[in-house]
Amino acid sequence: MLRGTIILFAFSIFLFSCATKMAYQPPPSPPPSPKESLPDLTLSDLPLGEREVEKVERRQEVKAVILPPPPPKSEISIEEIVRLPDITIKNLLLNSQRKLVVTLSNIGESPFPLEFGNLRIFVDGQLKGDYALQSLSGQPSLPPKEAITFTTSLPIIGRHEIEARIESSHEIEESNKENNHLRKILEGLPIGPDIVVKDIDLTEDLEVSIILSNAGEVDLRKGVTFRIRVFVNNRKVSEFEHFTSEALRANFGNHYILDPPYRIGIGGLSKVKISISPKWSSDDIRLENNVLERTFIIFPFKIGGQERKEFSFSIPSRSVKASDQVEKVKAEVRWEGEGSSLMLSFKGSEDIERIPALSGKSPLKVEFPIPFQGGQKESLWSVSVINLVGKRTEGHLIIQHP
Repeated sequence: MLRGTIILFAFSIFLFSCATKMAYQPPPSPPPSPKESLPDLTLSDLPLGEREVEKVERRQEVKAVILPPPPPKSEISIEEIVRLPDITIKNLLLNSQRKLVVTLSNIGESPFPLEFGNLRIFVDGQLKGDYALQSLSGQPSLPPKEAITFTTSLPIIGRHEIEARIESSHEIEESNKENNHLRKILEGLPIGPDIVVKDIDLTEDLEVSIILSNAGEVDLRKGVTFRIRVFVNNRKVSEFEHFTSEALRANFGNHYILDPPYRIGIGGLSKVKISISPKWSSDDIRLENNVLERTFIIFPFKIGGQERKEFSFSIPSRSVKASDQVEKVKAEVRWEGEGSSLMLSFKGSEDIERIPALSGKSPLKVEFPIPFQGGQKESLWSVSVINLVGKRTEGHLIIQHP
């Protein structure tokens, strides 16, 4: 019986030990990190069978980190690029009449339709002018990379801040609308008389005579003093003060003729320059037009009855200057004898041939524009004086050009 009790006690201990093992389960160890999965071992450190397994695992790992190539970029053709105009204000200035002149430029890639644009002018921040671009130009559009200049009807007198803006319709898309305006300080001359040397003439004795006029908006009173200088072939031959004996009316209302106190005779080829300056600045608001230069060519002649004489000369192209006034050639024939008649004819270039011949009694005068062609260095002229009567005649052919 004692033996049976011992066996029962030993069996109970065995069951208790098994139950204890089943109740305690140690926590699972964390999975090895990627670095731990690949120990820092060389293949030579591994057994032969494990070397092949390591090669396969590393090859699979490399394949896993390789990214696929990016998709190819789509190519855009030139035809798909949108070409737009880009209108901009290039410059603001005043002309000789103080009118505002605006220069526009299209720096875009497409024509700008002028019918869809307006030019607005602000003077010291206040709107003073609103102009349709097409009414100022007359052309339908402004091509790319080209410019156009408008002269507005707005006069600027005194010093002011001028701002010009181009406002285009919403239908017109531009590549840049931030450059559609320009601001500038401009100063227009005050209102007053503007004395100019209108012309240079020769008296009957072929002496210099000066013609003045008033281009301003205000009459110049009588009794104004001017200092006048006369140059012949770049040499000053006379300088004197002149006290005007009559008023010079505004807007070229009259011509004022004066002769130097000492006679200045002209002969052959002579370049004459007249310069005037007022004693008081208020008597002439614009001094840049106070100088006039002219070239005189004097041909004396003696022509028998029913005969003709031909004279030739040339005009250099540098004599023609870009200005608002068209430069002209003046031809005059003077001779003795009240009853005799002469004829004046021209020949040379195609444009000169179009000048009609004229005839009459002394003095015989004509003037016409200088026909210069592009790239031409000089204009060649040939003038014939024809005696229409049987009596011998003496006189002078006088040519005047810039």
